[in-house]
Amino acid sequence: MSETDGQLPPAQAAHPLTWLVRGDFVNVLDRLGLSLILSTRPNHIVFLGAADGQLTFSATPMIQPLGLAAEPGRIAVATARSIAVFANVARLAAHYPGQRDYYDAFFAPRMIHFTGDCHMHDMIFAGGAIIGANTNFSCICRVDGVHSFTPLWLPPFITQLRAEDRCHLNGFAAEGGELRYVTAMSVSDVEAGWRDLSDSEGILIDTKANAVLRSDLCMPHSPRLFGGMLYVLNGGQGEVLQVDGSSGRSKVVTALPAFTHGLAAHAGILFVGMSQDRVTRKKGPPPVTGRARAMVAGVAAIDMKSGRILGGLDFTAGVTEVYDVQTLPGIRRAGMQNLLASDGYVAVDTPNAAFWAKRPEDGMHHVQDVAGSGNYHIKIRTVSVDPK
Repeated sequence: MSETDGQLPPAQAAHPLTWLVRGDFVNVLDRLGLSLILSTRPNHIVFLGAADGQLTFSATPMIQPLGLAAEPGRIAVATARSIAVFANVARLAAHYPGQRDYYDAFFAPRMIHFTGDCHMHDMIFAGGAIIGANTNFSCICRVDGVHSFTPLWLPPFITQLRAEDRCHLNGFAAEGGELRYVTAMSVSDVEAGWRDLSDSEGILIDTKANAVLRSDLCMPHSPRLFGGMLYVLNGGQGEVLQVDGSSGRSKVVTALPAFTHGLAAHAGILFVGMSQDRVTRKKGPPPVTGRARAMVAGVAAIDMKSGRILGGLDFTAGVTEVYDVQTLPGIRRAGMQNLLASDGYVAVDTPNAAFWAKRPEDGMHHVQDVAGSGNYHIKIRTVSVDPK
């Protein structure tokens, strides 16, 4: 397999990010015409795409990001106590002052839901709301801005809604708008009970039957339904499983030298998040560490039918864990602004106009005040885009 390496310019990353590209990864992204969005630990949201046979890479600092929800027009990023929603200000993407004529999508902050200490893992958009795996409260919930969250479903063995991470409920798969499968680390109804149990007591729950379908998985995550087929990451073994949704029987699609966490698919290709040793979650390292010579953090592209690893991107510095993976079809060069707008620019997008504004403390001559409060002032820049 061919290998190429790269690094993000210091101006674009709070900490150095370097990577190694393996195999046909760039060609796969180029052929599919999409970008991947990764939430990575300790502190970045990363976009990976391809154009004209070249990798496109951008990273935005965000402290300890967790689960993701993604659509071409918006994305949501969970942290321990909130969910931030970003909108694609497509009219302004190519005019981004920090890198003109480059982006074909740019995500700017629009709202923050303050959820309390939920540690949301898997998430999806549901109209104006977000459905998420509320790990700390051991439930599937709805976040819509009315309450911190609204519980929708609890495992049959959970007797109380408490912020106690009782079973480490972490993933779900929906079908036809209905919840179908949920993963958790164990059948446990006491505070952090899963941490004291074996790695191989992970569970897959059939929510239609409201029953545990499997209870012998190794730290499972990211259940997904693709084309009617159920896939689950057997994280502690570094495996991608295809599971019979009725019997629970499974086969290994492929095994990776990493803890597997985060799964997406497009046009017959699986994209799997890979993380290094997650020893801090349990008393000992996961079993995959005994099989893999060196644990990898990154993302792999896998042929869904054959299980063949087509290529991947491995982080060589700056990332130890990939938490979630989502696809952005039709987007090749994506970027995102962090919540503090620490690049010094602010995207202003209205029904009748769109422009980039810049803070005066960044050395810009004042053209016109739009809004101001305290030490933070927005000034109109000359870049303007008429709506179409």
